[in-house]
Amino acid sequence: MNRPYKHLSELIALFQLTCEEDPIVMSIETDSRQVTAGSLFICVRGYTVDGHQYAQEAVGNGAAAILAEERIEGLTIPIIVLPDTKHAAGKVADLFYDHPSQKLRVYGITGTNGKTTTTKLTYDLFRSAGHRSGMISTVGAMIDGEMIDTPNTTPEAVILHRILYQMVERGVTDCVLEVSSHALMEGRIEGVRLYAAAFTNLTHDHLDYHASMEEYANAKSLLFKQVAVSGGQAVVLNEADETSRIMAHAAKGVPVIWYATKADSSARVTVEWKEETVSVQLDGTITEVPVFLLGDFNAANLAAAIGLLKAGEVNMYRLIQHIPELRLPKGRLERVPFEGCEVYIDYAHTPDGLEKCLKALSVPDEPLYMVLSAAGERDRSKRSAMGQIASQYCEGIIVTVHDPRMENPKRIITELIAEIAPRKIITCHETRKEALQIAAKIALTGKRIVIVGKGHERFERIGMQDIPFDEMEILTEELGRLSGHESAM
Repeated sequence: MNRPYKHLSELIALFQLTCEEDPIVMSIETDSRQVTAGSLFICVRGYTVDGHQYAQEAVGNGAAAILAEERIEGLTIPIIVLPDTKHAAGKVADLFYDHPSQKLRVYGITGTNGKTTTTKLTYDLFRSAGHRSGMISTVGAMIDGEMIDTPNTTPEAVILHRILYQMVERGVTDCVLEVSSHALMEGRIEGVRLYAAAFTNLTHDHLDYHASMEEYANAKSLLFKQVAVSGGQAVVLNEADETSRIMAHAAKGVPVIWYATKADSSARVTVEWKEETVSVQLDGTITEVPVFLLGDFNAANLAAAIGLLKAGEVNMYRLIQHIPELRLPKGRLERVPFEGCEVYIDYAHTPDGLEKCLKALSVPDEPLYMVLSAAGERDRSKRSAMGQIASQYCEGIIVTVHDPRMENPKRIITELIAEIAPRKIITCHETRKEALQIAAKIALTGKRIVIVGKGHERFERIGMQDIPFDEMEILTEELGRLSGHESAM
């Protein structure tokens, strides 16, 4: 891969600034530990860490210059002061990497639930269509089939532009990008030119971060404003979600492709789930194909994905033959591979996501059991609602926590069980592993069980530490131990 470089003067000219010294910048970093000789270190204020406190370390590691929001005394390299380094980082990285998003088509996807699944389905369909494709999402980044780990749903701006640059270098033509509301508010996609974007839905979540649902919706709408500013080709919106009108308004002048899951809809794309098949309607032509996706909500995710490919001018009728090959991402209604047991792992962590998950797994005369949890130091207002939904759909519930961080697990559990019928509570556990062990015992008695909250994630956030924690591994090992034979993994 060609290694980019720029003079500092080129980068700060974005902000109409000049400097006496003009070192060559060989890389851009926001983590002082990654700084090497010639790096431009950007001091960013985060939730728990302030990059300004690590400026001296960056200099010691070879930084050539620093972007900061305040003067830092005692340093001998150029310090450029800007009012908002977090949002400036994307603009600087875009220029440093020679505007990578202008050299491929970037499709953004946002919404409360379904972002990751829609992102993966879109990526898989692009690859089926023969496009050299990339994906950046909660489960990591993919460059034409090769996985790259990413730290957030949407990586911070410098890393995002770096990945886009790598994609361009490797000939990627279409990149699908999952975008969270946090990323939009914090400028993580600053400088990215968007070809199109899709909206899945807006339901209760992140009210610890956003003051209200209105503020949450406005944060999501920033993606669609960016499509308009980028001169994008289309926005793909959910006919069934009223918030889509806010997104359409934000994308003034950009054509809208509406999608739906009801056959009687007038939307340009409809996907109706029929358990073992889906009926796909494109501009009035209907095709029924077999599918491995569960539930109406995944039909909606598929419809959004098809809408994005339609914006990308893919031959849709040839593409429909590849729908049976589609699979959900890791940790989305993922079945544990252990013979004789029906155990699922799902990422559901909102009331709406939980209800959709439980509805998809509900079967007449086959009771469903579950492990219910909530994260610490996150939106507390949704906990009792999740307990109420669990009580409505499940025969028995094991209550626990995930990612407690610094919050007392007892309080999390107390708030989760507030609306659960007492007779449905099997046990409560402050330690998640204990809850999984009980779930394994129940599964071996022939009962169907789903574990929600963590999904694909492979660590637990306890206190200030990330502790390795692989639910699939823990479950299969415990099932094997209890049944006296090895798991299928």
